[in-house]
Amino acid sequence: MPIRLELVAGQPSIRHVSYKTSEWLDPAWVSPKHPHPTRDNGLLVVMKGEHCGKYVRRIHHRYEQETAIVILGVMKRTENAADSLTGEQLELTADHLCVAVETKEDKKRNESIMTALREQARKIRAK
Repeated sequence: MPIRLELVAGQPSIRHVSYKTSEWLDPAWVSPKHPHPTRDNGLLVVMKGEHCGKYVRRIHHRYEQETAIVILGVMKRTENAADSLTGEQLELTADHLCVAVETKEDKKRNESIMTALREQARKIRAK
């Protein structure tokens, strides 16, 4: 379920909003939803390491020994407009990533952003 971090009386609080009601969640109840490294193409956020806080989308993946490494394009988020690629690419494991909430309208606006990069990556991997 989607959550929000809020400051309540100067203290960080984890909140879940459902039907216009905000409810407090114990941090012990909350865990991130990691993406599937070979399938999830939606909006993701880097949640640890030097790139923490960056929004990314999956381009492709590769394997290093038996670990899937996700190849990602860094996104510049723009409210009420399509996201844009910054040109920066990252390679991280799924445990560095969390699935981000994206509205239906945002999904629709951003559905074709990664098409060219994904097609190019497929061609390179096929060789």
